[in-house]
Amino acid sequence: MEQENKYLFQVNLKGMIELLSEHIYSAPNVFIRELLQNGIDAITARKGIDEIEGEINIYLKKNKEELLFIFEDNGIGLSEEEVHQFLSVIGQSSKRGELDEKDYIGKFGIGMLSCLVVSDEIVVETQSLLKKEGVCWRGKADGTYTVETIPNNPRVGTRVILIPKKEWKVLFREEEIKKNILYFGDALPVKINFITHQKSEVLIDKEPVWLNTQSTREELLEYGKKIFNINFLDSFKLHSETGEIKGVAYIMPHKVQFIGNTKQNKIYLKRMFLCEDGKGLLPEWSTFVRCIINTESLRPTASREALMNDEQMVKAKKELTYCFKDYLKYLTVSDTFTLNQIIKIHHLYIKALAVEDTELLKMFIDYIPFETNKGMMNFLSLRTYNDVIHYTPSIDDFRQIRRIAGSQGKTVINSAYSFETELISKMRIVIPEIRFKKITPQDILNNFGEVNVEENQTYAKFEEKVNKILNDFYCKSQIKEFSPVDTPAIYVANDEAMNNKNIQNLSKSSNPFASTLHNFIKKEDENIPTLCFNKDNEIVQKLFQIEDSFMFESIVNIMYVQSLMLGGYPINKKEMEVFNTSLYQLIILGMNDFMPNLNN
Repeated sequence: MEQENKYLFQVNLKGMIELLSEHIYSAPNVFIRELLQNGIDAITARKGIDEIEGEINIYLKKNKEELLFIFEDNGIGLSEEEVHQFLSVIGQSSKRGELDEKDYIGKFGIGMLSCLVVSDEIVVETQSLLKKEGVCWRGKADGTYTVETIPNNPRVGTRVILIPKKEWKVLFREEEIKKNILYFGDALPVKINFITHQKSEVLIDKEPVWLNTQSTREELLEYGKKIFNINFLDSFKLHSETGEIKGVAYIMPHKVQFIGNTKQNKIYLKRMFLCEDGKGLLPEWSTFVRCIINTESLRPTASREALMNDEQMVKAKKELTYCFKDYLKYLTVSDTFTLNQIIKIHHLYIKALAVEDTELLKMFIDYIPFETNKGMMNFLSLRTYNDVIHYTPSIDDFRQIRRIAGSQGKTVINSAYSFETELISKMRIVIPEIRFKKITPQDILNNFGEVNVEENQTYAKFEEKVNKILNDFYCKSQIKEFSPVDTPAIYVANDEAMNNKNIQNLSKSSNPFASTLHNFIKKEDENIPTLCFNKDNEIVQKLFQIEDSFMFESIVNIMYVQSLMLGGYPINKKEMEVFNTSLYQLIILGMNDFMPNLNN
């Protein structure tokens, strides 16, 4: 067997840079972040063997006609051997194996290449703490680099020099650099100075308020207002042993509509800003808060612009969920005013939390408000004044029956919102002494007073005439007695009846399967929508007496479509056309009757 020849992959550095700029990094300003990461890691490495105060100096200078950007740290530095090993090998991590890797921010060894996105050349001047001679390394975008020694270099640390590309000079404006340093590094534990030919200023030199265990509630709220531009309702601390997480959660002062939107937070890794997306780390229902979080040990993705969704993150998410629960429990004994404000504004998310946690459900259930046919009511009022609590998971059914149910003495919860039906199901188990009953429009119809149509010729004739009109709409009529009397008619249809109606409409269309659709319609009488007329209503009483077929049909058509509207049911094109035509005809009739009086 012939011996196989082995070859090394060839790397196109220009292609790598394009890959970084177009696919891995979301924006070219990440070179600031990468330099900060390298500087912090170098300082961390030096602190492991030497007592120093970490410091980073960032210069913006003009050298003749060229603009120079200089990034300087007082970290451990690199030897010539390490320069060849770490700066010149793409993908090689520069983290030293003998030191604890968890202390470093970066791990992928490609960060320095981000500088070649904005500069044609990188100059690195470095002096190792452990070697006598310094090193100057020059790397270019064409894949070549040079190395030369710097004798008698007195300053331990690393200096990176960039000359911006013409198309990226905008990133090297003074205000832009300051903005990006603060954006990525405002929580870093080192002093960062920004120096130009005009002035020198300290950009970062304080422990962040949100990481300071001594910070007051007022200080945290003031900081939250500054960062998010929101006057938050309250704040509480977040922590998790898994991932070594610390942070603050801020309660939004108004309703938030988008469950699952977690891209409005600030997530830090080892105090370096990472991303705004807390997906996977924060509970799905936590949209009612804004969070600032630092993790010391959760793993980032390769681009270092998100956290890796792994087993450790799942554990951390559970621990952060406990923080939310503990905070709400604390409010029940220490600040019920704030608790009531939170529940009033964010009850949807509190319900989601209660669905997950039985203890929390028992603790908060009486505070939680529900939309009912009698207005918003907290659960304490609901169970105090009702032997049976009715609910409907359909918003259309709720709109249809809310008024009629009230007249029958029933209280109905609109449980069509997220989590509410699940919450009721759990309450049935946790609080078995409370009776819940699902209600439908058909249940309401069954409770209407019966009218003996067969023994009354007027009623029988009325139903016969109405059924002929409604037949085209796949609907039948019934005369009933119900309250309130000022409701002339109500359209009642369960899910099966509406499904049958839709199939009926499709079977009359040009759909290629139309001829077979009627086979799917269930023939039971209760599966046909019903237009229920209120016998004692004044309009219906007068409608019984109308002999003019033209006017009778117009009024029935209007009452039919109006009942659909009031019930929140969809109205098709044919129904809308009939409604408009009938209304127009009645208006013309009324005007014709009125015109002779005008002439007189």
